[in-house]
Amino acid sequence: MRHILVTHRTVPLDRSEEYTAGWQRLAAAAALGTGHAWLFRRAGHEDRFVEFLEWHEPAALLDDGEIVEARRVLAEIGAGADDELEEAT
Repeated sequence: MRHILVTHRTVPLDRSEEYTAGWQRLAAAAALGTGHAWLFRRAGHEDRFVEFLEWHEPAALLDDGEIVEARRVLAEIGAGADDELEEAT
């Protein structure tokens, strides 16, 4: 079964480069496992992002130490709200 974690995050404009580096770290960690990561910016809003982190069972991607640390760093940069979804089959 596939899972997707969707995070809506607001990032202060003066921290956008730091955020980009943090996101790249998360995406690289996901790619090392069974995950995929996508990042979108809200149209017309340079400070609002939607992050997608996808993985397949039985992997527990959100428990991976590198993923946990990368997500912690992103949360310190900008507040986010998560929504975890699972595939409807």
